[in-house]
Amino acid sequence: MTSGGSEAWCSGWGRWQARLAVLLALPMILTGMYNTNYVFLAAPAHYRCHVPECEGNLTSGSPPPEEWMPAWSEWALPSTSAGGQCHRYQPLDGDCSPSSFDNATTITCERFVYRTNSSIVAEFDLACQEWKRSMVGTVHNVGMLLSLPIIGFISDRWGRRAALLTSVCGAGVLGLAKSFVNSYSAYLLAEVLETMFGASVYPSAFVLMIEWLGVEQRILASLVLGVPMSAGTSMLSLLDYLTGYWRLWARCAYPVAFLILLYPWLLPESVRWLMTRGRYAEAVRVVSRAMRCNKLNIPAEGLEKMLLSETEQLNNKPDVCEDEGLFRAVIKYGALRRRLAVCFVWWTCAVFVFYGLAVSAHALSGSAHGNYALVAAAELPALLLNTLLLDRVGRRPLLTGAFLLTAVSLIVIPCLPHSARWVGTVFYLCGKVGATMSLNALYVYTAELFPTRARHRLLAACSTCGRIGAMLAPLVPLLVVYGWWIPTVLYGTLPLCSALLTRLMPDTLHRRLPDTFSDLQSPPPDNA
Repeated sequence: MTSGGSEAWCSGWGRWQARLAVLLALPMILTGMYNTNYVFLAAPAHYRCHVPECEGNLTSGSPPPEEWMPAWSEWALPSTSAGGQCHRYQPLDGDCSPSSFDNATTITCERFVYRTNSSIVAEFDLACQEWKRSMVGTVHNVGMLLSLPIIGFISDRWGRRAALLTSVCGAGVLGLAKSFVNSYSAYLLAEVLETMFGASVYPSAFVLMIEWLGVEQRILASLVLGVPMSAGTSMLSLLDYLTGYWRLWARCAYPVAFLILLYPWLLPESVRWLMTRGRYAEAVRVVSRAMRCNKLNIPAEGLEKMLLSETEQLNNKPDVCEDEGLFRAVIKYGALRRRLAVCFVWWTCAVFVFYGLAVSAHALSGSAHGNYALVAAAELPALLLNTLLLDRVGRRPLLTGAFLLTAVSLIVIPCLPHSARWVGTVFYLCGKVGATMSLNALYVYTAELFPTRARHRLLAACSTCGRIGAMLAPLVPLLVVYGWWIPTVLYGTLPLCSALLTRLMPDTLHRRLPDTFSDLQSPPPDNA
């Protein structure tokens, strides 16, 4: 860090920022574990019809291996290649012999037997109701959409640290409560409440990080927070493998969130937020600690004057309403409408594919836990590539390349021979790398496409639109009944369309960003 300038305390990386990153690693790991836990807690389960003529009162639970598909299943149950079975042969006389069943007639199963009881599918008897299982992921993402305004209000009213603590502890309390519910409807309610209060950890941490690093360090902040989040996502599969039961998983994973209750004494508040709330003495104390940690030396009197000067600049910034209303600007400026429409499509597609690939990881060949860990780990090279390339090749070329990487990788998979399924897994992971790169790049690129006066609100609108994609993603596996290749091709086609739309947008690297809506019609000159 440099010592010059009015923002020496937040103009780059130092020991204080490294300490902050270490503290934020725990909530990032936890949010990585919680964000898509429905992939395992509501995982598909193998089930078959209960045949009372042959197995008495065995109706649920995990039968011994020899009782899962015993000899009588050859004449009592139709063969199926799917993980579930919804029909059985018509019984004739109540006995369990080959002649006791009509193999030309089937009836709907009344009860089911599950191979394992590791997920809620067996616990709440969701056999042959795949839509109910998929609905868990959709409800989860509805809660994420509702979380944005709740935690955003807390962040602006009581501080970035309070928003982070509320989100992490809210997930801990409600997630732990989820492990005690005894019905499917209660589980859905607990799921939406958990994500309403616990799904905004990343936005809260990101705002706090860039307010200590500087807005120009958005790419670095994304890397610093993205690495532990990816590690947490991988740990989700490991913990599920070790526990083997969804209630036990929840009772092991969620109590760790209560360690965040120590953070009021460990985690510094955002100085910018303190200044906007008029808490100058506290801001001076926090900045003094940061500068001592970074081995910078500014006298207390000079520091206080610097903060007061910055506060005056913040308060004197004209509000968007003094220029013209946002709704009126959308009607008036075609360039603004075009950018909004393209960004809405980008965000919806990018979030849809990002979460869709995580949800569909269990369909890959091999271990479901191993595949999910690999899909999560694929985020790491994506974050590193973005950090290295975004400021070198430009926003638009990188976003175009990321979309095309995702599209080509996923569209190729259905064309591969069945014997080369491991090659399909490699292409699937390449698709996840591209999906992560595109979503990560959108946070930077979208913010730079809109004028300063409405940048935060329009970025929030695009992010909110992306949640539509997140809500739809868990429902895509339902399409496999029409063809196993449909979800993968859908995940690949949408990024291809998004890549074509990048030609409608200008690159923003090394260009002066627009300050007003009129700048979108006639862009300001490039930076020197």
